[in-house]
Parts: sequence; structure tokens; C-alpha cells
Amino acid sequence: MRKLYILFFSLTFSLSVFSQDGLIDRAKKISDEMTMVLSLDDVTSEKIYHIQLKRFIDAQRIRTTYKDDKTMMKAELRKLQNRLWGKLNAVLGDDKMKSWGAHKKSI
Repeated sequence: MRKLYILFFSLTFSLSVFSQDGLIDRAKKISDEMTMVLSLDDVTSEKIYHIQLKRFIDAQRIRTTYKDDKTMMKAELRKLQNRLWGKLNAVLGDDKMKSWGAHKKSI
């Protein structure tokens, strides 16, 4: 029985680590795309990466917390999206945000 608990714990831990790696990869992909499209320097690119990573972690937490209440989950995710754009706007400025918005619409 003890081996079963150890197996269950290690499986759960490995899945959560894998999930975090997926979030890191997604944040890296978006920050790399923004760096390329907007010609960002390394410092700004690093800031964008951290903003995106926090966004994905918060979104995952919201989805887990409100998985039974879809309307509340949508409202919280909408607030998260608004905070994201505010943080990105503070780092990038209006001109680069408009360029990023135009790029996203053209895709």
C-alpha cells in the first residue's frame, strides 16, 4: 500500500512539473514572437517573458479554482486579460502595442 502512495505522489508531482514546463514554453514562444515582430531589446524581452509566464500561471490557477463556475471563470479570465494588456502597455508603450495588435489581427 505504501508503494501505491509513493507511486501516486510521484505521478502527480511529475504531471505538475510537466504542466509548468508547458507554461514556460508558451511564455517563451510568445515573448520570442513579440521580440521578433517588435524588435525588442533583451531587457524588454525578459520583462515580456515574465509578464506572460505570470499570466499563464494565473490563468491555470483561475481555471482550477473556478472549474465548476464557468461564468465566474470567464469574468476572472477577462480581468486577467485586462491586467495583461495594462502591464504590456506599461512596458512597451502605445506605439508598440498598436503594432502588436495589428500583427495579431493579421495572423
